[in-house]
Amino acid sequence: MRYIENIVIGKPLVSPEEMFSTGTTDWIRMECDKTYYTEERFLPRILVNISVYPSISEIRRNKPELMVSFDNFDFIDGIKVSKKRKLWILVGE
Repeated sequence: MRYIENIVIGKPLVSPEEMFSTGTTDWIRMECDKTYYTEERFLPRILVNISVYPSISEIRRNKPELMVSFDNFDFIDGIKVSKKRKLWILVGE
């Protein structure tokens, strides 16, 4: 599995290119490959799908603050999921 840093949930109002990069060149060269698109809105399931954690049970036990579901339009900037790893999450409809 590739290294994921940006997550796009659903169909956002603003393009991921505008939210995660400084321009088209930055998007193509750096951010496009690190972006994961999904319709799943339950954060623990997303984290298991991208191999950050092995199971939802481990998240529930060790990181209860990550037990969230994204139901509204939102942009979460730099959510810390482990010691050295942060995620940026763009939520659409």
